[in-house]
Order: sequence, then structure tokens, then C-alpha cells
Amino acid sequence: MKKLTSTLTIILLLVTFAFAGQEKKAEKAAPAKAEKTAPAKAEKAAKAEKAAPAAVDDATLTTNVKAKLSKTPSLKDAEIAVTVKDGVATLTGKVKNGGLKGVATNVTKSVKGVKKVDNQITTEAAPKKEAAPKKEAAPKKEAAPKKEAAPKTK
Repeated sequence: MKKLTSTLTIILLLVTFAFAGQEKKAEKAAPAKAEKTAPAKAEKAAKAEKAAPAAVDDATLTTNVKAKLSKTPSLKDAEIAVTVKDGVATLTGKVKNGGLKGVATNVTKSVKGVKKVDNQITTEAAPKKEAAPKKEAAPKKEAAPKKEAAPKTK
């Protein structure tokens, strides 16, 4: 039993020294690793700033939206006014139908920098068809007189 206890104590001491040695190595390596990674982190941050799209001003967005709307074949002849404030594009004017109103919204949303679209475009009223003249009701036929039942004979 004494041998077993002695052996376990020795193993415990060896394991303790082994871990202590690894911690010292880690402490020495940590500052060196931090020095190596600090420039890399700064470099990544600089790249991220360059990669992030710069905020587009409202005047540029207005110009871009108008250009894209005018290049859209179904909207070339439409009279659509565009104003942009804080990235929100407001569309006003008239188009022929509701489908074109939706096209204008989608085209505007596709412009980079537009955050939201406020579509106030109205649709042209379809020309009303003249109501067909009402037919006069045909005169009601008078009911034929009822025949009297013949007397029953016995």
C-alpha cells in the first residue's frame, strides 16, 4: 500500500509540474501572439470600412431613381416625380394602371441606398363605358279565362 501511495504522489507531482510548465509557456506566448494579431485586426477593420458602402446622399439617390425609372420600358412615358429624404423615396404622379404602380415601386426599391418607398402614384381612371339602354319590359300577357268545370253526371 505504501508503494501505491508513493507512486500516486509522484505521478501527481509530475502532472502538476507538467501543467505549470505549459501555463508559463502560454503566458510567454500570449503577449507575442497579441502583438502579431493587433496589426491584423487593424488591417481587417480598415478593409471593412472600405468595403462598406458609403452613405449615398439624397440628391444622388433622386437622380439614380429617376434614371432607373426612365430606363424601364413600361414606365418611359409615365410622369413620375421622385423626392428622397433620408433614404426614403416618395413617388408621385399618374400611371395607366395599378400594375405599373407596382413596377415603379419595385424599380425604386432596387436602387442601392433606397431604404423605403412611399408610393403615392395614382392610376388613371379607366374611361367609363356608356350604360346600354335598358330594354322596356314586355307587356304582361293577360291570363286566359278559366274554363268552368262541366257538371258531373251520374
